[in-house]
Amino acid sequence: MSLKSRYNILQRLNFEALYNTFLGLESREQTFALIGAGVLVLFLIGLPLSLASGKLSSLEDQLEQGREKRRQITHKLETYRQLQTELKGLEAKIGGGFDPTLTTTMEQLAEKAGIKERIENIKQRAPTPSEMYDEVSADVRLTRITVPQLVDYLYNIENDPGHFLRIRQIQVKRRYDNKQLMDVSFQVSTYKLQGMGG
Repeated sequence: MSLKSRYNILQRLNFEALYNTFLGLESREQTFALIGAGVLVLFLIGLPLSLASGKLSSLEDQLEQGREKRRQITHKLETYRQLQTELKGLEAKIGGGFDPTLTTTMEQLAEKAGIKERIENIKQRAPTPSEMYDEVSADVRLTRITVPQLVDYLYNIENDPGHFLRIRQIQVKRRYDNKQLMDVSFQVSTYKLQGMGG
């Protein structure tokens, strides 16, 4: 609504006539008229404020939702970057840690742990190919070893500085003739990235 049209409406309202009419009312009617006018003024003032307040509240909700979405996206990005870093580290370990002489390494690490004579059998498996890498595994069987010897041996395997090796499918059985000794079978794997030689 333009200022000109508002001014025309105000011109049409004859305030002097309204005032004279008000004075001609009885005291009780004047009270009702004042109350009605007050309600009308409150309504005219309160309605825009209420609408503005509702709009503001809606905008605040949308803003908070936007902040929450931004936090979620930031968290996902951080998780993605962390996984990328871990993947690159793992690829670097695998890339430089393939062991082409897995059975020989198992014997050397067993000798280091003082249990070479406890090796009953080491048998290398055929490589298992996948899209990213080939898995080369060996089955190792030990007999009559103690818990500390086993822990030492497995620790040396998984922490070998020259190779990336992982223990899988371990089985431990206590011996009937000596409860302090065990027979152990496990699978150890090394990995070769696709496209690598060796």
